[in-house]
Amino acid sequence: MTSRRLRPRAWLRAFAPLALASLLVATGAASAHAQTAPAEGPASAPNGAAQPGYPPPGYPPPGYYPPPGYAPPGYYPPPPGYAPGPYPGYAQPGAYPGVYGRPPARPATRFFQLIPYIGIHSFQGNGGAILGPGARAGGLVGFRIGDHFSINGEVTIDIVNAKSLPGEDTYSEEDLSFGLSPLVAFPVASGVEIALGPKFGGWVADYSQTSLTRANGGGSYSGYDLGANGATFVQVGRKIWLGGLISFDLRTYGSSCFTPFAGHERCATTDLPTSDKVFALAALLMFSP
Repeated sequence: MTSRRLRPRAWLRAFAPLALASLLVATGAASAHAQTAPAEGPASAPNGAAQPGYPPPGYPPPGYYPPPGYAPPGYYPPPPGYAPGPYPGYAQPGAYPGVYGRPPARPATRFFQLIPYIGIHSFQGNGGAILGPGARAGGLVGFRIGDHFSINGEVTIDIVNAKSLPGEDTYSEEDLSFGLSPLVAFPVASGVEIALGPKFGGWVADYSQTSLTRANGGGSYSGYDLGANGATFVQVGRKIWLGGLISFDLRTYGSSCFTPFAGHERCATTDLPTSDKVFALAALLMFSP
């Protein structure tokens, strides 16, 4: 029995479909590998240095992102609605305009203060029958204890203005009062303070007179001075304050001396004038470093 051999053209027609299918499968596999394989080139380690084989081929896979809610090991996100702080010594942002994380510096406590003033005074009662308003100048100097209390020494000079004198009489007098004047200050607004306090000390006066009905000469008075001060301060600079001062003085007489122009000094401690009541208004400047 003779074998049947396929002719060449018949053999090609038999195997051509199989070869075409194998070629298509190989081409698809190569294309898929080209899309998923990383590009050739030097790989970089985490510190930026080239390191062969890093990262491993195929990492990370295309389109990979951490899943929602993913947290690295050891980290736990805060629960919903959580807000940090406040913590001791820590200020939330915006708590103080222009300052982040710390409160504003507290102003330094004032220690020394100097308060000169100038104004007018007026005698009230019987002592002011022939005396008009006169000039006043003086000042307080002292030290503050805390933010509200101060101890001050005060000296005041009053120029007495005699008026309505009979005939050709003349009279001039200068009073000097001195003593202790503590003050208690109360802040009422930003940069504004009100201060109140008593005053107690002494006073002396020196006078000179000419008269056709009374003796010509000069003399002096002395006694105790009790009163009170009230002041308002408005800050106009880092160390400067402006304001006003109202004062009341009750001056009692302890002794009186008179020396005629051609005679000897005579002094008395009885039959003295009644006490003087003196009101005063003044403008002040306070220097308080």
